[in-house]
Amino acid sequence: MRQKNKISKDEVEYQVDAICILNWDIEYRVVFDSDDMGNHISVLFEGKVPHESKDLLQSPFQGWRLVRIMVPEGYLAAFYPLGKL
Repeated sequence: MRQKNKISKDEVEYQVDAICILNWDIEYRVVFDSDDMGNHISVLFEGKVPHESKDLLQSPFQGWRLVRIMVPEGYLAAFYPLGKL
């Protein structure tokens, strides 16, 4: 089912950041990607994906398809350093 009301990238990133900052003390990044199904948000968590994220970051999220991904320790600093996204 496709949701027609998709909010802006800046606004959805702000909302995902707020959820992650308020709920978990874990390194993460919000990345906009695309695949065969179109554009989506990837939320990359370092080390583990918080169990509660399944409830708080559901797909679709504000009209965007959302994917939660676990990456190894050090991955975010190497490939997505803060301030350079």
